Amino acid sequence: MDVALERLKDPDKSGPKFAVLTFDDGYKDNRDIAYPVLKELGVPFTIFITSDYSNHKSELWWIMLEMLIAENDRLSLRYGDVGFDYECASLEQKHAVFHSARCILVSKVPESAQREVICEAADRYGLDWRRLCPELILSFEELQELSRDPLVSFGAHTDTHPMLARLLTAEDIRQHIQTGVEEMSERLGQTPSVLAYPYGFAEAIDARCEAVAEELGFAAAVTTQPGTLSAVNLQRRYYLPRVSLNGLHQNQRMVDMYLTGAAFAAYHCVRRIRSFFKRA
Repeated sequence: MDVALERLKDPDKSGPKFAVLTFDDGYKDNRDIAYPVLKELGVPFTIFITSDYSNHKSELWWIMLEMLIAENDRLSLRYGDVGFDYECASLEQKHAVFHSARCILVSKVPESAQREVICEAADRYGLDWRRLCPELILSFEELQELSRDPLVSFGAHTDTHPMLARLLTAEDIRQHIQTGVEEMSERLGQTPSVLAYPYGFAEAIDARCEAVAEELGFAAAVTTQPGTLSAVNLQRRYYLPRVSLNGLHQNQRMVDMYLTGAAFAAYHCVRRIRSFFKRA
């Protein structure tokens, strides 16, 4: 990421087109599956670390939700006196329920209660959610070992992976980012220069997030907003786009098209048109 930013600052010296590979959250499959391929090809990459995940003391709530839906034909989530009840017997229902329940947990249920809701459901349905971080996420000791390879760099991804725009104050945002940075600096012996916002979609980031990222001295911050990079992105370097390769509706042809940037130009054009008619 640091090299990419330098190349964007001086497009005349940037050479041919380039890609930056980034992975969020620090899953073990980054090391076990991606790393051997990238090592063989000599390709550098950045992993964005959520410190409490690497300390194995937080909740991978979206994985918990996936497992609860996969293992049950009916699911009930409880928030105070409100219940959200789902039928999820068929595969089609399971996909729909995940989308619906995820939307509720990231928009209807307050950030402060989100983990409580999913942990309560996990306990009620007998899901051992405490094992998930140790099973799925690289520990700081494993990250230290990986960091010996100069192809590997690390970025910040907060401490507990909250949706920053839903936090009450800028100080709350600052605390979650800074706590993660301090833990990474202490455990890995290096201070991350780039931040990835948790979730990264438009509703997850607001002006306060960008201001805090700049205030904390990051060189840049990345979103999951679709797009490719050019020098113009440096005008808003705390809101950089990324091409998301998540396996959904993608094949080699789609990936090749994504990397041209044409798909994202069309996407943003459609969004601007929709926004115009909503205002009209």
